[in-house]
Amino acid sequence: MPAAIQPVTVPLSTLIEGFSRPNEPMNEDFVRRFSGWLHLAAPRMRVSVVEQLQLLDVVLTFHMRKRVKLMATGRLADGGPGDVTVTVDESDFSSVIVTVSEEANPNPYEICTLDYSYAGRAVSVNEGPHTGKSGTILVVATIGDAQQNRVQLSAGDVVTLDGAVLSWDELPTE
Repeated sequence: MPAAIQPVTVPLSTLIEGFSRPNEPMNEDFVRRFSGWLHLAAPRMRVSVVEQLQLLDVVLTFHMRKRVKLMATGRLADGGPGDVTVTVDESDFSSVIVTVSEEANPNPYEICTLDYSYAGRAVSVNEGPHTGKSGTILVVATIGDAQQNRVQLSAGDVVTLDGAVLSWDELPTE
């Protein structure tokens, strides 16, 4: 009978450091890549702040607006109304404990990013019903490797578009 693999329990900060490559900038691209990896590990992962509150239907979001914050949103297990969101600043990632084990989490988390660093950047739509229109990025979101962009079109409409249908113009100058 094969030996059971022991769970790995580490602070989120240690997991991030272990995931990084030598000389790799810890920027938005890194956070998206790390989030994509966590997305794959989510079926076997538990996070202390989520488990302590006994949240269900959890979405873990790496929120990027100058600093990175981990936002855990879910509903209370006791069936109470509404959702609960806990926000942890990157300076406190060492207090967030992550456990990855062979045991499946019966309530796996959804892992995503919200990146506001591109807000205001000009884009053009190359495919779909908005082809030929231009606009500006409001936020770039990812779930796993899939990227979605909230774009305000020049006419004022706000739409969500796949990253593959956009061409990115230069950053606006001030």
